[in-house]
Amino acid sequence: MGRHPQKPRRPLVSAEERELFLEAVAGTHPIDERERVLVPPPAPPPRVLPRPPEVPAPVGLVVEGDGEAISARAPGVNRSQVSDLRGGRVRPEATLDLHGESAAAARPALRRFLVEAGAHRRRCVLVVHGRGLHSDGVAVLRDLVIGELVGELSGLVHAFATASPRDGGSGATYIMVRS
Repeated sequence: MGRHPQKPRRPLVSAEERELFLEAVAGTHPIDERERVLVPPPAPPPRVLPRPPEVPAPVGLVVEGDGEAISARAPGVNRSQVSDLRGGRVRPEATLDLHGESAAAARPALRRFLVEAGAHRRRCVLVVHGRGLHSDGVAVLRDLVIGELVGELSGLVHAFATASPRDGGSGATYIMVRS
């Protein structure tokens, strides 16, 4: 294939405009480097930091368990609701998988997840935290999740229980969320 001959470029300004400009600047000279005033660039706009989501005040949960399987309920939640939760008869509507997360990353992720679940009126959610098989038998994330649920985040929780084997067993926790 042959190339098409290029069209000559049209000047950005006409010859008349060029002459007018040169007349207007006749007799001027460039400013000496020492006479120039440096104008600093404008400051960037201030960054607005996101506010942490609102969490209701902590509630005293009644905790029961044997170390392997654990459950808890807020005042007013009956044992049959917790039994349904523990048996997997209440299906989770959303899941948060914390596998491989550090404790520092898992804590805010859990908080966001529960706040969003409450805002979306999800009744039950599942948090997969693992059993600690890769942490020398110490379930760091499980302990962190349980600690947060009975502590600072308890105001978001109606009840929670260790998941049934089909949903992860002791490596996951069902949570009934307050909306």
